[in-house]
Amino acid sequence: MVQDLKTYGIYNTVTTVDPYDCRFLAGYPDGRMIRGKNFIDTGWDDIPQGLAALRYSLSTGHIITILKFRAYLPLIEVSLGIDGSKMFHSINVKCLADKEVLVYSIILKQTPDSKLKIGDVVISKEGLPTEFGKSWKYTDRGFSWR
Repeated sequence: MVQDLKTYGIYNTVTTVDPYDCRFLAGYPDGRMIRGKNFIDTGWDDIPQGLAALRYSLSTGHIITILKFRAYLPLIEVSLGIDGSKMFHSINVKCLADKEVLVYSIILKQTPDSKLKIGDVVISKEGLPTEFGKSWKYTDRGFSWR
């Protein structure tokens, strides 16, 4: 279900996903599949290490498959309104490669003047982080920085 929101006047319409009906899907080598809760309370920190596959299911019906990397760290980009409302812009999945981090930005909102639509993926690069927190989830490739 796509949710239409009116913001700041009658001419500005923003279309966005329903954050309560979006989640990650983590697959494991033994065939287990763990579904995240939603984008308000993802449940990401509670899943075990050793992922074999990672996907995101959006309320619009889009299924985005992330290629296999050494580790993942999803960060949801949200802005807060003065009234306490939340606008979900994207989910940025940091993916640890051999010598860099690729960031898969999955678009969660669109406006009439935007070229990017819900479900589009923009990939960018970052350098390696100096520290890896507990929210990084490693794949079954047996890699660990520790």
